[in-house]
Amino acid sequence: MKKNVKIEKKSPLAFKLMFALIIAVTFAFVWFAGYVFAEKNVEKQAETTKVVIVMEPKSEAEPVFEVKEDVSVNNAKNEVVVEDVVEENKSVLQETVNSNLTPYVSIVVDDMGISAKHTEEILSIHAPLTSSFLTYGENLNTYAKEALEAGHEIMIHVPMEPMGAADLAPDTLKVSMSDDEIKEAFLEMLAKFDGIDVKGINNHMGSLFTQSAPKLDIIMTILKEKSLFFLDSKTTEYSQALEVSQIDEVPYIARDVFLDNENDYEKIKSRLEETEKIAEKTGFAVAICHPKSQTYEALKDWVDGLKDKNIKLIHLSDMIKLKK
Repeated sequence: MKKNVKIEKKSPLAFKLMFALIIAVTFAFVWFAGYVFAEKNVEKQAETTKVVIVMEPKSEAEPVFEVKEDVSVNNAKNEVVVEDVVEENKSVLQETVNSNLTPYVSIVVDDMGISAKHTEEILSIHAPLTSSFLTYGENLNTYAKEALEAGHEIMIHVPMEPMGAADLAPDTLKVSMSDDEIKEAFLEMLAKFDGIDVKGINNHMGSLFTQSAPKLDIIMTILKEKSLFFLDSKTTEYSQALEVSQIDEVPYIARDVFLDNENDYEKIKSRLEETEKIAEKTGFAVAICHPKSQTYEALKDWVDGLKDKNIKLIHLSDMIKLKK
């Protein structure tokens, strides 16, 4: 006799409910874990690192100033590479630096010691000007003493050969001279200023001579020995003075503006304003002028008006130190 076996089948609805419950629990767990992880990640990303950039003085003569730029950096690992931060914010930082700098201007007066009247006029301006005396000038010791008393510093304006025809000075350095002749001639120029506190030299004319690196090397070698700087008057765009000065380790600086190509008061004042703008933009500007009647008037008035401007007139040697 066969037994009747009754097999009970579970309802399909029960399976569906159980499966739905499993899915729901799994989803809830995944969601919760994801939420916690996301919160932690967001919290970590929200952490910021403050990068403070401090500009420190490079010499005792340089004014102390600080530029602080807070840079917030967010990333998943909360790591900061300072170089990257500075690079990314370079333009902002530079604007901040420039806004905190006092613009510095140096005025170099070339051709001093030739015209007694105009030399005395310039020396009557008591300010930190830089007087550059020609090597064939007269009364050098007397004028040098007056210049120092007026607060000027002293340079030597060295005649060098130009490209075109010109009325050359009696002791002009020429590219046709041998190395020994150049060395001897230059040392004779310097000897005229023995006992005078000379800080450096600049070229008078010299558009041809300053294109010759070998000839300039003779000059730079002597400047190095005597701890003198070189101001490039930039009478040619092809001057090799910068490159040679770097090789010979001679302090170098270049002229930015010529003030008095014309002996006209208004035009000279306009060029002085151009000099100010360069200094305000870059921090430094060098202008060259000459002892002329209208240059004297414009320069005197400009110096008198500096007290009302955020511009500092300094000796050229001080500017070279600041720009290092």
